[in-house]
Amino acid sequence: MTRARDIGGGNVGGTPVTLTCIPDATFITEITALIAAGTKVVGKLVTLSGGANYEVTSAAPDAQPDGEVIAYERDADNTYILTCDIWHYTNQAAADVPATCVRHLPYGAATIALTNDAQVYSTTYMYVEGGGGSGAGFVIAKDAQASGYVDVLF
Repeated sequence: MTRARDIGGGNVGGTPVTLTCIPDATFITEITALIAAGTKVVGKLVTLSGGANYEVTSAAPDAQPDGEVIAYERDADNTYILTCDIWHYTNQAAADVPATCVRHLPYGAATIALTNDAQVYSTTYMYVEGGGGSGAGFVIAKDAQASGYVDVLF
């Protein structure tokens, strides 16, 4: 006889993208309070903030989470380094997309910013630029230079 899968049997299917992330200022305060109260940090649901490279924040009530904290440690700057499983992001066109990988891509003089999607720039087909809602992915990190590299979550 075939049975439905029992609840609590672990995660099945798909592979989340595991990333080293930093918490935003609000999440740092929340994590510090959780630790002081003896409450778990691991398992906390997160949302990609787009405020800084690889930055996450605590998922808001009624929000769709982008991932969860699977490990954390305090760093020398008295903040935290988080290891997060990211399984979802909302792209620039406000569509919900499953996360599958991160690609390190060059950008030229083109305009691209955190949280942008990416599309091919120029006829050299070697660089990306901000897609303005018609590209793909989610820029999760960007070099500070005028031209450099972006990490795009796809």
